[in-house]
Amino acid sequence: MAFLLKFDVATVTIPVSVGLIIVALVIIFAFGSKIPFTTKEIAFAAVCLALSYALSFIKFFSMPQGGSVTPASALPLLIYAYYFGWKKGLVVGFIYSLLQIMQKPELYHPVQVLLDYPLAYTSIFVVGFFRPLGKPGFYAGITAYGIIRYFCHVVSGAVFFGEYAWEGWAAWPYSFVYNTTTLVELAVTLLIGVLLFSSNSFVNQLESFVANAKQPLYQKIKD
Repeated sequence: MAFLLKFDVATVTIPVSVGLIIVALVIIFAFGSKIPFTTKEIAFAAVCLALSYALSFIKFFSMPQGGSVTPASALPLLIYAYYFGWKKGLVVGFIYSLLQIMQKPELYHPVQVLLDYPLAYTSIFVVGFFRPLGKPGFYAGITAYGIIRYFCHVVSGAVFFGEYAWEGWAAWPYSFVYNTTTLVELAVTLLIGVLLFSSNSFVNQLESFVANAKQPLYQKIKD
């Protein structure tokens, strides 16, 4: 299947990235009163974004038309969304999607960009809905994120990259199989997540920090 529209990647990478960052800033400021971040929450978000972005450069293997398996690069942001809620997870997930665009842009059509980046990576926020379920909820949230991201890539792959299908393969079956790298990464993320959360020391220290980070500075001064 031919592309609906193919951009020159080198030409649009910088303006598209800058434009998306501006959109992210507008969203943060527009909803700042409804999604208030404490100073420590912002600092923790920055650390999680930096960790996830750094881990995303470490690839166990990469596919020729995009897609790779990393050492659970989204896990720090999934932890953030789990503890601080889906609204703040939505913000950091969207910012992370912009970083992914800048890392290795594959820009062929506006809908393809939307599927492979903002929709796929912003879905990190869904883990925040599973917080009331405790540890099992965290694992369920990771799974939900992985499945949403997988189907975003599958649709993008079938519609915009079907011409790369292996000989004898139709676009949709090809995309379902090709994008199983996302499911492999999901398995790696779940494994590392289970190992981390099986440590009571790790969980206790993390929850103590989260409780402290959520307390507004003026409240601490007052106390």
